[in-house]
Amino acid sequence: MANIDAAFGLKPYKMLGAGTNSNGIMSFKIQTASTAGTSSVIYEGTPVIPLANGLVDIVGNANGGTVSLLGAFIGCEYTALDGTPTFANKWPGTSSVKSSTEATALIAAHPDQLFLINCDAAAALTLVHANANFATATSGDSATGKSSGELAVSTAATTNTLNMRIVGFEDSPLNSDVSSAGRLAIVQLNNHFYRYNANNTGAGV
Repeated sequence: MANIDAAFGLKPYKMLGAGTNSNGIMSFKIQTASTAGTSSVIYEGTPVIPLANGLVDIVGNANGGTVSLLGAFIGCEYTALDGTPTFANKWPGTSSVKSSTEATALIAAHPDQLFLINCDAAAALTLVHANANFATATSGDSATGKSSGELAVSTAATTNTLNMRIVGFEDSPLNSDVSSAGRLAIVQLNNHFYRYNANNTGAGV
């Protein structure tokens, strides 16, 4: 049976090891009264990065380990142009947000958070323990607000500067076909902003 091939970006799955699955949801400022937010649309499931000004922003495609990843965007609260308080699963960009207002993003930001992500091509068991990049990390569906991010199977390698490490695959009869795209990989983000390196120093902004 062919897999259900439907991209959704990064979906919080469970914690690494036996940790309690709180999903590690944290709130961060995406805009303040004095600092405008990003003009880019950020969809649910999109990987995001921390900025030196204290805000969060969308991650660019294929940045690999050169950018410290904060986690996956889950939703946000902002003030619409007409002044209406709005809760949504996507950030619409500053063109749809009232200027000089506060806005908050919810991010699955725990460094031990595991995520599900759709594979863009056939994915065999041999990919477990490998690293990979996103096939796309910025696009999404404007109607559902969900990311269209996927794992780029062709990038899988031992290189630890790639975006994510493949921990396994979801055990589901609906996504078990190793010969077709759409298998759901369980991944952990590499170079997480809150993970200390071997020298006990944070990744930094």
